[in-house]
Amino acid sequence: MHKQLEYAAMNSLSLESLRSFITVTDLQSYTQAGERLGRSQPAISLQIKRLEERIDHAVFERQGNKLKLTPAGQDLYQGARQLLAMHDQLLARFAKAPISGQVRLGIPSEFATALLPRILGQFASSYPQITLEVTSALSRELRLGASRGQFDIILTVAEQAPEDSVKVKEDELVWVAGRPEFQWHGAVPLVLAAEGCIYRRRALQTLKSAGSACRIAYTNSDLTGISSALKSDLGITVLARSSLPNDLIEMKGAELLPQLPPLGTVGIYLERHGSRKNDAAEHLLEYLHDYLNPA
Repeated sequence: MHKQLEYAAMNSLSLESLRSFITVTDLQSYTQAGERLGRSQPAISLQIKRLEERIDHAVFERQGNKLKLTPAGQDLYQGARQLLAMHDQLLARFAKAPISGQVRLGIPSEFATALLPRILGQFASSYPQITLEVTSALSRELRLGASRGQFDIILTVAEQAPEDSVKVKEDELVWVAGRPEFQWHGAVPLVLAAEGCIYRRRALQTLKSAGSACRIAYTNSDLTGISSALKSDLGITVLARSSLPNDLIEMKGAELLPQLPPLGTVGIYLERHGSRKNDAAEHLLEYLHDYLNPA
C-alpha cells in the first residue's frame, strides 16, 4: 500500500502548483501571484520549477517583460483551468447550505476586460445556483445606476471610501502606452475616458501641477477603444496597475520625469447596494475580495 501511494504521488500533478501556474499566467508576475496566493515569490518559482520537472517541459518563455506560454504551457493552462474548476465545483457541491439567488454586479470596463472574466466564470461554474447579471461601465455611471436600485454590488475606483463599502486594496496609478518604444514630441498626447473618469481627472491634474503641457488626442469610455488608440500610437493613458491588460505597456523609468510625474494611488472598493439582505451577493463580495486581495 505504501508503494502504491508513493507511486501515485510521483505520478500526479499538485493542485497547488497548478493554481500557482494559472495565477502567474493571469497576472504575468511571480511576485503578484505570490501576493495573491499568500506565498513568497521564491515559493511560487519553486512550484513552477517542480511542475516543469514533473511534465518535463518548460511552461514559460520570456519576451521582454512578458511571460509567454510555451506550446506545452498552453496545453497545461487549458487542462489546469478545467481541472481546478471541477475541483472547486466538487467542493461547492458539499457545502453545508448551498447558496442561491441573483446578484447584479457592476464593474468598470478596465476590470471587466483585464481582470474579472476568468474569476466570474469560475464563480458561476462553482456556484450554479447563483445567477449573475454583470454590467460594465464607468465608476460614475455604476454608482448612478446603484442609486437607482440597478445593482447589488459594484466594484469602483475612488479617492475616498464610498458608503457601505469594503476596501479591496490601494492601487498605484501608472502611465500606459501601446508599445514600449512609443515616443512623442511637444505636448503629452492623452487617450482618456469621458468627463467623470477618475483616471482622466488624475492625469490632467498631475500634468497641470507638474507644468507639463498636454492635449487630449482621443476620448473613449471603453477599454477596448482606448487600447486600440494606444496601439495606433495616438497617445498614452492612465490605469490602475492591477487592471493593466497583458497587451499594454506600463511606462517606467526616470526618463519619464518630469514630463510624466507619479500619479499617486487610488482605492479599489466593493460597494454594497440594495435594500434587502442578499446572501448570494455577500458571498460574491467575499469571493471577489479574496481573489483581488487574498492577503
